[in-house]
Amino acid sequence: MRARRKPQPRSRSRQVGKALPFRDFRLSSGDFRLSLPTSWIGRPIIAHVTSVLVVDDDPVFRELARRLLAASGLAVVGESDCAAAALVDADRLRPAACLVDVELPDGDGVGLARELAALPWHPRVLLTSINAEIIGSEEARRSGAQGFVAKADLPNAPLWQLLAANGRSTS
Repeated sequence: MRARRKPQPRSRSRQVGKALPFRDFRLSSGDFRLSLPTSWIGRPIIAHVTSVLVVDDDPVFRELARRLLAASGLAVVGESDCAAAALVDADRLRPAACLVDVELPDGDGVGLARELAALPWHPRVLLTSINAEIIGSEEARRSGAQGFVAKADLPNAPLWQLLAANGRSTS
């Protein structure tokens, strides 16, 4: 009769090439969920995802912004088509950042930026417009925004640095 060997614990090297487990994590208090890959001990590999609220009355631009932000590693958690809706959505979604059009049908994006930046969690705000000369960078910063980027320049703008940098909290 042969002696049975004790089973050896599985080494991590045997797991190479297998798909990582996934777990759903909430990015905000809304209904938005994101499945993130987790390590073998169940912790998310991606520690923070910056959530962004896009505020613009043009649905075509909102879709373009969603794609640009996603390509920059940012997650769009909501879209608003006016200043009033943006304030309600920001309170509900608590985004870490907001991309705001300067010209909105019910108000001024600069004033909205001031209100958004003053929220208790201090989301980062980036102003944008089709008119590259509508606002100066100094006026944008006085409103509490990180700055201003013309819509034509958004594809080449450092969106991650403008909306996710500086150690601000992410949702």
